[in-house]
Amino acid sequence: MMSGFHSTLSRRDFMKGLGLAGAGIGVAGAVAPTFNDLDQLAATTTNKRHPWWVKENELNVLTSDIDWNVFAQLDKKTTGMPSPSAENEALRAERDKKFDLEGMTQKIPGRDVRCAALADMVTGLQTAAPWDGPSGIVPPQENGASAWQGTPEDNMTMLRAALHLAGAAQVGAMELTEKMLRNFDKGAVVFEDIAKGTVDAKKVYHIPQKAKYLLTYSIQQNYVQCIYQLREDPAYPGKLAMPMPLGRPAIHRAYGDGRYTEWQAMRFVKNLGYGAYKAGVTTNVSLGLFSGLGEQGRATYMMTPRSGLMTRITNYIITDLPLAPTNPIDFGGSKFCETCMRCAEKCPSDALGTQKEPTWDAGPGNKPGYKGWRVDWLKCREVGAPSRCGVCHTLCPFNHPNEGMIHPIVRSTAATTPIFNSFFATMDRTFAYAEPKSPEELEAWWTRDLENWRPDVTHGAGKFTW
Repeated sequence: MMSGFHSTLSRRDFMKGLGLAGAGIGVAGAVAPTFNDLDQLAATTTNKRHPWWVKENELNVLTSDIDWNVFAQLDKKTTGMPSPSAENEALRAERDKKFDLEGMTQKIPGRDVRCAALADMVTGLQTAAPWDGPSGIVPPQENGASAWQGTPEDNMTMLRAALHLAGAAQVGAMELTEKMLRNFDKGAVVFEDIAKGTVDAKKVYHIPQKAKYLLTYSIQQNYVQCIYQLREDPAYPGKLAMPMPLGRPAIHRAYGDGRYTEWQAMRFVKNLGYGAYKAGVTTNVSLGLFSGLGEQGRATYMMTPRSGLMTRITNYIITDLPLAPTNPIDFGGSKFCETCMRCAEKCPSDALGTQKEPTWDAGPGNKPGYKGWRVDWLKCREVGAPSRCGVCHTLCPFNHPNEGMIHPIVRSTAATTPIFNSFFATMDRTFAYAEPKSPEELEAWWTRDLENWRPDVTHGAGKFTW
């Protein structure tokens, strides 16, 4: 750390660093905060949850209005997901078979044999972890040590660091108050004064009362690969049609990544000496909203300030590890959806409304009690979503990634102009890229700046720029 390294930054120097030198005062004021020196700038970025321009709301307060008299646990008997008819399923099966075979036999780019193999390559990569976490873990208490002890705030910092390495794009938490328990399915979970969770013959999950915290984390899918789904088809004039196999791995791999991260997350929590349970929640999007991972977008799904609609799953763990709740956020996403409508315009099934204002109307498969955007699930499923459509996810303007450039330049120069190799090697030593870490550096790993910490290959990051 360069503590005490003060160097006053002029506004122009800061804007030059952003590539916005010469921008008008209005633009400059909108994109850049004021910093007096480098220490202050560094302090604003260390292990922060979101970019500086994201606002935090109070707990339980979303950008979408909630009617707490209506917002209740999901009754899957009365608000279940609508199912396509048998005729529709048969029609789609024949359509999909013909589409895939046509691509393979005619060697159509994006649809040939290798693309079909790629689409299948990442299917079924990982099974879900047991509902009470992986077995065979010996908690520290049984080895003569105590369970990990930290403040709820320190525990959140620890989990963000660990789960970032495991593949989670974002991490949040909720305390399971009466209102937050409304995110669960009706009759699915019972909290009791028991030491360890169990499940009964009726598939009701019994969880210890002390497990009153919900850890949430999101799994991002690969934006770059998602773009390879998109295609036009005369059968859907003005829309985008069923996806090419070359882009399908973005969806399928994200599900596998989610389960892979789930195993690691539950193992980590259990090895700390605490319980880790996953049961009773169908509407996982609301977990991300209430724990401040993102806002609800027009496509019904959660959108985030860094990766738009590229969140494939918001996963969760019920635990007794004390966690500081993370506030809901407002980054202008839902407001942006009022006028954007990119996803609705290109939706092949017309399942997304083009009305400007969000609505209280729920419709089949959607949870009532909030004013927001909702997809027509029957239309969506009848076209073949999710595996046979990815239009809304891919088109969100908030998806576009930021990429660096210095290391690709070094690699390309080394490949074409060897005269610089010695210089690059010397610089590598100078910056100590491959030196043992000091105890202080090892400890600092837990509080590293995840905004700029590039070595972690978070799943779904797309092109990785070293």
